[in-house]
Amino acid sequence: MSAFLSFPMAPGYCPPVPDIVWSLSAAEQQRARSFQSVNGIGRVLLGPTAPDASRSQFKTAWISIVLPIVPIARYYLMEEGSQTFGTKTTTRYRIVGRSRLVGAEIARTYLYCWLVAPLIGAGPAALLLSQADELADSIGVFGLIALFLVTLFASVAALSYGTKFVRQRFFTPRSVVVRPEA
Repeated sequence: MSAFLSFPMAPGYCPPVPDIVWSLSAAEQQRARSFQSVNGIGRVLLGPTAPDASRSQFKTAWISIVLPIVPIARYYLMEEGSQTFGTKTTTRYRIVGRSRLVGAEIARTYLYCWLVAPLIGAGPAALLLSQADELADSIGVFGLIALFLVTLFASVAALSYGTKFVRQRFFTPRSVVVRPEA
């Protein structure tokens, strides 16, 4: 039997190769800190991996126009805190270094942002609106509005809880090897 088909405890099992993280120069550190988006347009960090023992994780930098368009870099970082001012939230990170882009993480981010989130977050409300005429006749316009808002809120809550559950249950921390600047 080949090692590819073997189970983790089987003879010949090879643990995953650790991610190599290269330290950043001062100029790269400054450039890496300038993530900003306004109404979903700009540079954003998405696709976090599970935090390791040092509370550090990988996130991929994306060029975004409401949805992620192009991955541009992958960073190993630690969240230092968040501040919210009205509707604006600022998260501060300490960037440890950069790593190579990982195809599976990119595919997962595309799948989540372009398919899963819209279907779960807005799908039930859209389905409800497709039956709006019949529902308005049976429960009235105000009942339809209340049902729409409850459905939309429940969908977004289910998406948020489901995302948190999947991250905690199925994501494992990645092993890391830090190297000097490349």
